Amino acid sequence: MDFLDYELKNRLNNMAWTIAGSYDDDIDDSFAAEGVSSEIALFYAAKAGARKRYIEWDLIKKYVNYKKNSGSDIETVLGLIELCSDVMVEEKLFAERPGMEEIRNEAYAQILERFIRIHLNSLIEKARYALVLDKMGKSAALDSLTLRLVKDIKECSHVKETREIILHAEKLYNKYFANLTADNMIEEEFIQKVEDFDWQDVDSSFADFLFEELFKDDEIDEQVEQSVEQMSGAFLIESLGELKSDPLTSKAQVVYVDEETAEKIYNKIEYYYGKSYLSPEEVTRLQQKICTDIHLGCRVHFTEGVLRTKSENLFQVKLASRHKENNLSYYRQKPRVYKRNIMRLKQTILQTMVAENQKTVIPADHGVIVANRLWRVGRSDNRKLFNKIIDNEKGRYVVDILIDASGSQRANQGKVAVQAYIISQALTLAKIPNRVLGFNSFLDYTILRRYRDYDDPVWVNENIFEYFAAGNNRDGLAIRAVCEGLKEREEENKILMVLSDGKPNDIKISKSGQRSIEGELPYKGITALKDTAREVRRARNEGILVLGVYTGREEELYAEKYIYGKDFFYTKNIERLSDIAGMFLRRVIENY
Repeated sequence: MDFLDYELKNRLNNMAWTIAGSYDDDIDDSFAAEGVSSEIALFYAAKAGARKRYIEWDLIKKYVNYKKNSGSDIETVLGLIELCSDVMVEEKLFAERPGMEEIRNEAYAQILERFIRIHLNSLIEKARYALVLDKMGKSAALDSLTLRLVKDIKECSHVKETREIILHAEKLYNKYFANLTADNMIEEEFIQKVEDFDWQDVDSSFADFLFEELFKDDEIDEQVEQSVEQMSGAFLIESLGELKSDPLTSKAQVVYVDEETAEKIYNKIEYYYGKSYLSPEEVTRLQQKICTDIHLGCRVHFTEGVLRTKSENLFQVKLASRHKENNLSYYRQKPRVYKRNIMRLKQTILQTMVAENQKTVIPADHGVIVANRLWRVGRSDNRKLFNKIIDNEKGRYVVDILIDASGSQRANQGKVAVQAYIISQALTLAKIPNRVLGFNSFLDYTILRRYRDYDDPVWVNENIFEYFAAGNNRDGLAIRAVCEGLKEREEENKILMVLSDGKPNDIKISKSGQRSIEGELPYKGITALKDTAREVRRARNEGILVLGVYTGREEELYAEKYIYGKDFFYTKNIERLSDIAGMFLRRVIENY
């Protein structure tokens, strides 16, 4: 559809309202505006209503929050909940409206054709793909472990309520993913507590009390809040991989929240992430300059985090402290090795700079006269009686280190923090000004945490261990924001090192139709890659050398190559990043 007419929008809302049994919120119609038929848009609306009717999303948030605080792998937990809840919702929806199943299959077939790449790197990703094909009556040529997991997930077609989904997801996590839990902790106690009750006989209010006791933490982590909100409004097939899209042709995605919620979001950013070190006027000027095009309507928040600003959010303070201690513990496992790496990188930088800054003296017919060559006058055709001194001074250097702090980095959090610390520490000891920031996104905000500033003393580098991974990432906007500050430096040679997994992804899901935060395009897949690559090239045209430091999986290197061209480096062993960084910096200094 070229546009979403008023009549169709009413049909979508009426479908969702009828199935949900609630008239509180409008349906998010951005999916219907992406070139699908009206029948498929109606199925999407019907399923959105069914998700609202059959799933207690607040209880899901509490469970996921509980699992995260227990040390479980959050992405896996979310994936299991997504798959299990989708099976249950569709079973109930088709029981009420049998014709929807055929429309669903048509929708899946239509959307599958639009993928340029299917993600099959993890067990959850393979299970998601296999489940979609199974729903279409097709089979996937995947390993037996994936097929067994899908078979177990399909048992959710018999569950009746959210509590049973949670219990089933917990069993699957312990059966297939127990090795991903911190300290190999399996939640057998949780399962036993739930199974001890006869859900047929127990009073519903007491059942609610049981789950309230199990998940009684009042503070829901912002990553959990955002991830579950996305899941509650997403189409399962949308997360299979990367869709064909272009920022010039994609329809604008509108994020809907009511006025009260919007006001809370803007007021709570400092509560969750710490006070901004920029004045409101500086932030406004910066946003007017960089939040354009695909980033129109976005915002930036520069902060030093909750640990170094006065924060009343004790939960976030405790969480940030725990992540810092975990990262420091990782460093303390091999302190001598890391200190040797710091000194080796420092020496590499210093030796290269000394060699490059040495003056070159060559014989010439002009310049500084050399007395012992004067005998050649009248006796030789060689008239090079002088020395010409060539000054190789390339100027001063300044380096920004920008670290992807999105949830996709969670598995390598400690390693990334240590390697960033090593690189910054070596630069600082070599007297090269450097700034270190981490970035992720929360709703329409890109959060940039500053761990050290250019002229900070060396001991400040320990703040880098405050790094932790959560949320999404809008790489293009983060690079543009950081480059604005870097361009103002007086040094002749400016370098930006971006530590990332090469997967920019910043998806927002609407909550209601009362208010829209406009201007956002779907920031994922090829659209996000193109935008990030464009920002890298923009920075290079402005005299900033941008280097990509890849921290993701080898099979996804194509994204890093697309963004950074030849100027990136990667190693299978993240522990060697600092060594390779030394080689790269030496090459840069020699050829800049």
